[in-house]
Amino acid sequence: MRLQPTSEDDFDALRRLFDDPSFHGWGGPGRLSDELIRAKYLGARLPAVECFLVLLDDDAVGLVQLHTDGAEGAGIDLILSPSARGQGTGRRVVEAMLSRARARNIARLTVDPEVRNERGVRFWRAVGFEPYATVTDDAGRPPYVLLSRSTEAAAIGCCSSVTQSD
Repeated sequence: MRLQPTSEDDFDALRRLFDDPSFHGWGGPGRLSDELIRAKYLGARLPAVECFLVLLDDDAVGLVQLHTDGAEGAGIDLILSPSARGQGTGRRVVEAMLSRARARNIARLTVDPEVRNERGVRFWRAVGFEPYATVTDDAGRPPYVLLSRSTEAAAIGCCSSVTQSD
């Protein structure tokens, strides 16, 4: 598994990912426009939002974002293609994001899966995130769970071979 910061050269890979039905609804309702993909996922929001393609054998199988939300906190957004799920890829991505956050002196990470995404909530709990609130009144968004964890080095059972492109 390798993380590659996105650039304009990655538009075609992102378009393919967002055209996969498993990505529909992530990043906005319906099929995302080319303009929205370029604006949100190709580096235009740096340094506050870093976007990375998740690569397995040089194939783009997902997208992860690290977005700062204050002096000591940041959030993660992660989506993987179904073919990359259940193989430890998500755990390796989380470990890489924890390492990246520590390097940026970010003390805490937060995620916000929808309540109905039971598999996602289980995943985040399995990698050390603890729920602290359920939000049910966020203008037009389905209810979601806020989970967080410290970025202090703590093994989650993976990742000795993670490489990250910078």
